[in-house]
Amino acid sequence: MASGSHPDTWYCSPVYARYWQHYQQAMSWLHRHRQAYSKALEAAWGPVAWPRGSSDWHVGAAGNSGSEEEEEETSDGSSSGVECDVTRMDITDELREYFAQTERHREELKRQQQEDAERHGTYVLADQDPRSAPRFSAAPPMERPGERRSAEMKKLYGKDAPRIQAMEAAMQLTFDRNCDRKQPKYWPVIPLRL
Repeated sequence: MASGSHPDTWYCSPVYARYWQHYQQAMSWLHRHRQAYSKALEAAWGPVAWPRGSSDWHVGAAGNSGSEEEEEETSDGSSSGVECDVTRMDITDELREYFAQTERHREELKRQQQEDAERHGTYVLADQDPRSAPRFSAAPPMERPGERRSAEMKKLYGKDAPRIQAMEAAMQLTFDRNCDRKQPKYWPVIPLRL
């Protein structure tokens, strides 16, 4: 808990003891992580000069974490990024390949987002009946209806394909008839888009 806090404050209650225990563990991990990060930077780039109060990753020159006063200065939100001097940076072939790969990934992401936007036009909202969504086009069909499905069924089931296809059609008709008769409410299935 914070030192010097008044004992009558709400957060000193024993109810929050477990929270403060987790908080102290998290802060301990953060301090160890800062030290490891600083040591990794020093191993890769040599001694790093951290501008005072420039980021949350501020570590003292001796490699130990700063005092509480320094932490308060760095956590005030003045600057949240790690500053890096790129004037001395050598651009290697590996770095060029990394940048090229990053650009390819950006182009792929942009293409994927465009495809998703096109597909979004046929997207059915969770609170709508999927059978009521308009899926009609003014263009004539490119192939006979059911031709592709019949070919897939023949490939999967061989000579029994017509019988299995008839069973599937009967089951689908029964389902549709029951849906039309009972008018069930659809449960919203909302995808997580993280």
